[in-house]
Amino acid sequence: MKMFLATYRNEWDKLMSRKKYIVFLIIGVSICLLWTVMGSIITNFASAQGGIMINLAPTPMGMLPFFLQLVVPFLIFMGLTDLLTVEGAENTMKAMVFRPTERWKQYFSKILAVVTYAALYLVCVFIVCAVLNQIYGRALRVDELLIALASYALTIVPLAILASFAALIALLGKSGTLVMFILLFSYLLLNVAPVFFPVLGEMLFTSYLSWHRLWIGALPDTAKLVHMLLIVLGYGVVFVTAGSLIYEKKEY
Repeated sequence: MKMFLATYRNEWDKLMSRKKYIVFLIIGVSICLLWTVMGSIITNFASAQGGIMINLAPTPMGMLPFFLQLVVPFLIFMGLTDLLTVEGAENTMKAMVFRPTERWKQYFSKILAVVTYAALYLVCVFIVCAVLNQIYGRALRVDELLIALASYALTIVPLAILASFAALIALLGKSGTLVMFILLFSYLLLNVAPVFFPVLGEMLFTSYLSWHRLWIGALPDTAKLVHMLLIVLGYGVVFVTAGSLIYEKKEY
């Protein structure tokens, strides 16, 4: 366990040493601030023109779909491309594979480091949006904040599945730019496919990125919940197992 934690800490340090991830975190906070400024301008204008009071402050639940569907997946793809594809292309992976740590632990630590960054990103978005909404919008009740917090927490599971998928693709490529293109294009296809083939809506793992809506609303019947959980966990097992086997046999 100590070796795994040390490996995970090393991967986290490598990720944070790349300043672009700090920059993207600042950009995420800036988006929330910009949303607040624009909302205040529109609110003041509407109030001055017709006495209409509207609340456009960035609530945590209001901002979650944007970050969950667009920003965080992009950051996950970029993080795993850096830790797997780019390191392999730059031959810096050799120092990693010769360490006295099982390869599957090395592989899993990379995925966990990226998922941790995604979780940290969402925590920052939640805190900033909650504070801004308390100051400039309608003060949220405690139960509303708890529901929003639970929704953010529930997104970690499907994001982890997405990260395991991205890690598998990143292992197979040799060019970081090409891998990013493949990941983004694949993600686009997986999201567009259910529009033309509705039957795929319950079969593709990307359809469950917003599964928090199922848990915080009226829960479906037990059979449907079990079916949904089996699909999500099944994808995770397949992606992680396939990636671990490839990483175990891959020569750097």
